[in-house]
Amino acid sequence: MNFILSLRKGQKLLSNKKLLLVLFLSALILSSCSDKKSADEQAKQNADYENPEFVIQQAKKILGSNVKFAYKGKFDRDSVIEVAAGIEIQNEKDWGIKFILMKMENGRLTQVFQTPVLNGSFRECLVQKIKFPMFGYELIYYNSQDYFLGSGGGEVYSYVVNYTEDKTYYAHLIAEPNKPVSLYLSDNIDVPEIKSFFISNFKRDFPSFKVVSKDVVLKY
Repeated sequence: MNFILSLRKGQKLLSNKKLLLVLFLSALILSSCSDKKSADEQAKQNADYENPEFVIQQAKKILGSNVKFAYKGKFDRDSVIEVAAGIEIQNEKDWGIKFILMKMENGRLTQVFQTPVLNGSFRECLVQKIKFPMFGYELIYYNSQDYFLGSGGGEVYSYVVNYTEDKTYYAHLIAEPNKPVSLYLSDNIDVPEIKSFFISNFKRDFPSFKVVSKDVVLKY
């Protein structure tokens, strides 16, 4: 009788072990399938964001139809998908442009940073990603070009946006009748290469300007 009970206990233990093994293998297979599905979804998402048209469509879903540019890039030290975008604002209270950074969080693009409203327009401007050797990530460069210039003078707004350090470097060229062309550089430009970049860019079109210590607000 004891032998039969021991045999039955042994069979039960063996059966339990088999059940545990089946459950373990099932969990392992489900986990493997889940990981593969997650990897496939990530690969598809990365491929989608390599398409510039897709990037701007996604930016407009979050920020609205006034998005004027949207670029995928590496704008800080994170490895997730990041999109830098710009919107133009024109209403009774505010007029100007904003630069925005969005990151992929939990599978969705989410806004994580924006500048204040800055002087400028995205019409007829130059805006692009830019890389400086001293930074391990990309920045955004903006230049209003000839949009605010006319036969009687005008101005040019230029920015370099450093999302990682929450800094917007600013250069403002002013051309007034019967006055020398002047260039104002913001006080927060703490990288010599950024200062040289602004100066060399403006010198191509305005070789005789002088750098001034105080910004000028033109009255139109």
